[in-house]
Amino acid sequence: MPEITIRLNDDSVNYLQSLMYETDGLKVLHTHALNAGAPQEKVEEIRREYLDKMAEYQLAKEELWAPYDKEYPNARWWLDFQEGVLHIVTTQQPA
Repeated sequence: MPEITIRLNDDSVNYLQSLMYETDGLKVLHTHALNAGAPQEKVEEIRREYLDKMAEYQLAKEELWAPYDKEYPNARWWLDFQEGVLHIVTTQQPA
């Protein structure tokens, strides 16, 4: 399977990485709050924050992928945050 790599601008990479960290942190905080017996109102507040941040992260990923979606349908892709490179793996040739 061919792999395509595309260098992305630092702002996009940093934004997505910060959303990922925030989402992961809120998920851990929510689990900890549940396990620690935090008041239900606080658990729900953290849950809402997590869901909002997850939605923002998913939207940002969709926006990042949108310019490549038609050219590489059904491709797998991931972002290497350290290198700032988008990796696309597809079995099809570009459209």
